[in-house]
Amino acid sequence: MDRAPTGRPLHGVRVLDLSTLGPGPFCSMLLADFGADVLHVERPSVAPFDPSAHLSRGKRSAVVDLRSPRGAEVIGRLADRSDVLLESNRPGTMERRGLGPDVLCARNPRLIYARLTGWGQDGPYADRAGHDINYLAISGALGVIGEDRPVPPLAMLGDLAAGSVLTAFGIVTALLERAATGHGQVVDAAITDGAALLSSAWLAELNAGVWAGRGRHLLSGVAPFYGVYACSDGGWFAVGAIEEKFYAQFLDVLGLADVDRSTQLNPRTWPALRARVAGAFAGRPRPHWETVFAGVDGCGTPVLDLDELPDDPHLAARGTVVRDGDRISAAPAPRLSRTPARPGSPAVRGADTAAALTDAGYTEAEIAALVADGTVA
Repeated sequence: MDRAPTGRPLHGVRVLDLSTLGPGPFCSMLLADFGADVLHVERPSVAPFDPSAHLSRGKRSAVVDLRSPRGAEVIGRLADRSDVLLESNRPGTMERRGLGPDVLCARNPRLIYARLTGWGQDGPYADRAGHDINYLAISGALGVIGEDRPVPPLAMLGDLAAGSVLTAFGIVTALLERAATGHGQVVDAAITDGAALLSSAWLAELNAGVWAGRGRHLLSGVAPFYGVYACSDGGWFAVGAIEEKFYAQFLDVLGLADVDRSTQLNPRTWPALRARVAGAFAGRPRPHWETVFAGVDGCGTPVLDLDELPDDPHLAARGTVVRDGDRISAAPAPRLSRTPARPGSPAVRGADTAAALTDAGYTEAEIAALVADGTVA
């Protein structure tokens, strides 16, 4: 399969992905969806569950031992022929291997060196260990989510949105700038920075003196017209009827026409109304509410479990989530009208090692020697 056919925006861009776990591989998958030729360099050892293996569509795979005596030499030669290098190590790790941006960008001045980490390349926390929850906590993003206590939103908000997506954005902007100047640069992408950026709207409310605080904000789930409710069958239903006209239809559908609609934004009325709304939802199964809300602008939708996604009529019609045998996957996004993204086939671990080395100028004898001493597999 042609993994980077013409007609996609990033066709011809070579990405050397040295990252592991989730954020880096998800970032390079986004680039691959839009046509980049991504070579994911994997480690010889395999973790019991490696998220990167499930984020490999459209990529090539090579196995290189970066800790071996000649591993750094292999990576350096691959970087010489790359447009983008993506790594996710703690600050200083690549420098100790002789693979820092000072070395590789001097060898390849057009190289865009993207560094995706939790804390960034400098600052008091740069060398600390951490995970999504820690980066969200420090950035302020975790503190605004939830009602009585902060609620971690899995790893979507930090690792993937604040990390992967903004790193991909930084890479693409650097590619655009390089087209004008001919020079690459370093992209320092910190999940903490990205999560703080995603909190801009709440910072604006704080600055304006109208920030209500976690558990009191209209969008936190405490308002009766913006939250989730349990149905009689154990399913959940979400409502977001903020605007007056939607709020009115929301109340009508639930049989709450007697509610004084002029008090919608008065927090003192919320607990009592929320109890009535919860009682209404609890009296019927989720399919009932799906049917009645489908006919009105009451801003109500079922809370779908992951295995239900391919069966939703809207997601199915757009091909947003598809089922292939036992596998469920999400389509690339966003959608471009003239040069759309296309998902490639999953990479086969190590299948492209020899081809990548040949492309980097290694002879068959040299490749055989690298395989023999365990540098590559």
